[in-house]
Amino acid sequence: MKNPVRVTVALDEKSLKIMNELRGEFESQSELIREVLKFYYEFRELKSIRKEIILRYVEMLRNGEHVVLDIDHFIALMKFLGSHPEKEQFWEIHRDIARAHADEFAGKDLEYVLRRLEACNLFRFTAKDGEYTLVLSSEFLKNFVKSFLEIVLPFIGYNVEIKEEFMKLRIKPFPASD
Repeated sequence: MKNPVRVTVALDEKSLKIMNELRGEFESQSELIREVLKFYYEFRELKSIRKEIILRYVEMLRNGEHVVLDIDHFIALMKFLGSHPEKEQFWEIHRDIARAHADEFAGKDLEYVLRRLEACNLFRFTAKDGEYTLVLSSEFLKNFVKSFLEIVLPFIGYNVEIKEEFMKLRIKPFPASD
């Protein structure tokens, strides 16, 4: 390293604890600081995104089971399927996939499932008084999302009523009947 510059920093208690925890992963405290600065510099635009969203995207994309697809392409596929003479075959496959996802979601709660689907950019949702409003990216997604949820949610223990509105689905969960 050419002409290193020495810097003195004051750390609060939490920062010192983090530094001490990370220090074992680096040869020196200086190397730790250099690497952390470079990492922050490279990824600082992610600072405005909630950590759980970043982790959800990474989890979904890293194992190759999800793809990034322009929403217009996806809507075009939904439009095409709506007029295809063998569209019921697609919907049966879709229901089979929903059943497989239901197994994956076993033990998860309703909000986890909604956040996971929200990360797929199918809708944005809000929760109020125990009910959920899903604002869809397109009217063409309504049947896709609704049929998926109608299979997944009962499987993970939620009795729900799903009401359709223009560009929205409203979900009202009911206590599970014994």
